[in-house]
Amino acid sequence: MGQFEGLKDFDVAALGRNASATTGKPRELPVARIERDPDNIRKSFDEAAVIQLAETIKADGLLQAITVRRNIHKKDYFVISYGERRFRAVCLLGHPTIAAVIDDNFDPYRQAIENLQREELDPLDIADWVERREAAGDSRITIAKRLGKPKSYISEIALLIKAPPAIREAFRSRRIPDIRSAYLLARRYEEDPAGVTSWLDGDAPITRQIVTRTLANADPSRAAKPQALLPGAPRPGRGLWNSLAVQVSGREGTMVLKPGHRPNQATIQFADGSQEAVALSKIRLKTWMAL
Repeated sequence: MGQFEGLKDFDVAALGRNASATTGKPRELPVARIERDPDNIRKSFDEAAVIQLAETIKADGLLQAITVRRNIHKKDYFVISYGERRFRAVCLLGHPTIAAVIDDNFDPYRQAIENLQREELDPLDIADWVERREAAGDSRITIAKRLGKPKSYISEIALLIKAPPAIREAFRSRRIPDIRSAYLLARRYEEDPAGVTSWLDGDAPITRQIVTRTLANADPSRAAKPQALLPGAPRPGRGLWNSLAVQVSGREGTMVLKPGHRPNQATIQFADGSQEAVALSKIRLKTWMAL
């Protein structure tokens, strides 16, 4: 019996828990014991999209389990690694449990990449996440390589961390259309904060062309401010009003005046810098913009 003496200390329950983590089989876990990841790169969630997902889950069930890891600070509690949107939808339905895979091998970069690939991510959320990774000791070269992004992208988006409130707010409201424009304005702000703040005053859309032309001036506050074409106002001279601020399924963007891949499509430049060919039926015109 001596050779089996060590079996008395064998934790069968722990074996079961480890098996769940390594086999990837979902378990029904209490929703009340699952917490959101405070370090998740995504801070902003489209409420309408979550409601729509909840309706789908109500009709068809949860088709893909979420992934969680054990909370090392709270016994028998878990932290979401992947699937927070699904978790929010299930909570909205009032379900007491949710199908979850327990996997303690968590990689924050895998979580970030999944969010970057699945749906539009607020660049300010990315900027805050980059700041946290730098605080953890990761270099910008490492961050860029792990995310599959050029180092220039990380450098530009990191500047949003320290960007003044006027620029961050204009960017969050989609008045500033892309990261590059925000980066250029933030750089100019370091030299002329009063001029940039004054120039940003208002709520009219801003295009990349407006930003570039403004920065060519020595004093941004004296440059022409972006304007919106008011109803009934006379159309300015040819070539001045040749860009459209549009909305596609809740996403703000600018219509590029060239055709899409098909006759019933147009090319849209979205606020995150991406371009897509979108069916004309999905595009809602907001206003003309000056270039």
